[in-house]
Amino acid sequence: MKVSPRLKLPTQTQLVTDDGRTMAVALATLFAAGTLIGTISLLLPHPAEFNDRALWSTLGLAAVGALAVAGFARRLPPWSMHLFVVLGTLLVTRAVYYSNEPSGFYTYLYIWVGLYAFFFFGRFWGTIHMAIVGLAFAWALTQVSLTAPVVRWMMAVGTIAIAGGFVELGTARLRQVATEAELRARALAAVDGVAQDLGMSRTPKEAATGICSAVKTVAEAKGAMLWRITSDDTGLEVVAATDPEIAGTRVLFVGNPSGAVGAFTARRALFYPDAATDPDIDKRLVEHLGVRSALFQPVMREGVPIGVIAVYWAEPVTTLGEVVSQTVTLLAAEAAGAIERAELMERLERAARTDDLTGLPNRRAWDEELLREVARSRRSGAPLCLALIDLDRFKEYNDTHGHQAGDRLLKVAASSWAGQLRDTDLLARYGGDEFALALPDCDLAEAEEMLERLRAATPESERASAGVALWDGRESGIQLFARADAALYDAKEMGRDRIVLA
Repeated sequence: MKVSPRLKLPTQTQLVTDDGRTMAVALATLFAAGTLIGTISLLLPHPAEFNDRALWSTLGLAAVGALAVAGFARRLPPWSMHLFVVLGTLLVTRAVYYSNEPSGFYTYLYIWVGLYAFFFFGRFWGTIHMAIVGLAFAWALTQVSLTAPVVRWMMAVGTIAIAGGFVELGTARLRQVATEAELRARALAAVDGVAQDLGMSRTPKEAATGICSAVKTVAEAKGAMLWRITSDDTGLEVVAATDPEIAGTRVLFVGNPSGAVGAFTARRALFYPDAATDPDIDKRLVEHLGVRSALFQPVMREGVPIGVIAVYWAEPVTTLGEVVSQTVTLLAAEAAGAIERAELMERLERAARTDDLTGLPNRRAWDEELLREVARSRRSGAPLCLALIDLDRFKEYNDTHGHQAGDRLLKVAASSWAGQLRDTDLLARYGGDEFALALPDCDLAEAEEMLERLRAATPESERASAGVALWDGRESGIQLFARADAALYDAKEMGRDRIVLA
């Protein structure tokens, strides 16, 4: 299975560096102990074997090699392990030569050399070591007179090569399965961590940005972006991206080819290994971002697509690995949940700051915004006027027409007054029939003119009174509000239907 640049399987060199050294020490130690015990147990009942030059010289050299491996394997570079395997081949060949029995039991030791080489070094280097074994065994066969030496050589070397090949295939498969399991565990842990971070997102924008960063990190991609449906439902728009330059990019549902639109409408992931030449992907983004391969994963909520996560790589990815695909799918599911939670939080936050009847900011929102307006005027030195306005004799109106009519009057008056204001002005319902108004960049004369327009726009021929104060450049927002409130009280005391300047 091919994998993307994000989740590469360990190379054979890495395995030799880590597992190979540890295993070499363990095998060398076990081999030395087992050889010593076995030799003693076999030689005691056969003392004549003590004169075997092949045995003792081979055991002596093997003991020295085992001690060298055990003592220095962790300090030597990875390629030095090949030298120990070659040394083992030479020791076996020496034993075969001195025994003068190329078909004897010493020949079987070549099998261990081949198995070790294929197990730890892989197919390529295992084949190289088998070639060295073949040459060494061929030399040993030429030193004695035997019948059919070629057949003996082919049988021995062929058997060792086949056994080594099976070992390499089996260990490679087991190693791959173990590695993929580990990678899946890492991916799940990463997704779990991302889910916790996304759970803390308070706005859809914050959640979308976190999703893009998480996908880019987990996939080790060049970048990622999140597409959402445009406000007019005509296409998709990039609402967040790791490259801020492409935020706001739009594609239409009907128009030029787009991988995002394709994944959205097909409701399944689309992978483009060669994005530069594929006709079904937007060439503008491909050229702008330098994309070589791309993945478009739809974000689904209850079976309905609500967006698309796009992941792109600067290097070509020929085949999308299973682990990558599963991880991005999990992140897309987390994205749907995170966006839904963030949208709910935003609605709750907006509801907590909005007056249910008029739709204007409520008292809580007003208090926060007043602090900002005072701070802004303090920095810029621009004038700031604050006004309080309410409907005259509103209680009598309620008593005469009923509370439903009174609520309707408040709602219509709020809408009518808001229509007279500038975009920078802030009108809030402070409580009951009392409204607060912040007028930045306005002096008292301009504020008075604005309030006259508001009073004239009061619906149903009702009347309104107002008190207005100009910020003195030093007082707090509370003090400024208190002066405007006192001015409104004076307007009421003076007969209503008027504006009083503090």
